[in-house]
Amino acid sequence: MSEEKSFFEKNMDMWERWTNSYMDTMASAMEKTMEQSAALRKQVDKAVATAVGTQMDATLSAIRALEKQVETLAGKIDEMLQHED
Repeated sequence: MSEEKSFFEKNMDMWERWTNSYMDTMASAMEKTMEQSAALRKQVDKAVATAVGTQMDATLSAIRALEKQVETLAGKIDEMLQHED
């Protein structure tokens, strides 16, 4: 009976060590995954900000060019209307 108890205790001890090791490994893996996820998010945010900034500059330049064209056309229309009077 003592041998059975000793065998059972050894098995329980091995099981506890294995589950503790497994839990530590899973916790470590989860922590590393979260760190990698945060690093990836930073990289994506930076890339998006750069792309949006570049597109915004190009869009603003195009809008300024269109404003100038509209102003020029408005001036020409005003001149045409004054000549008609």
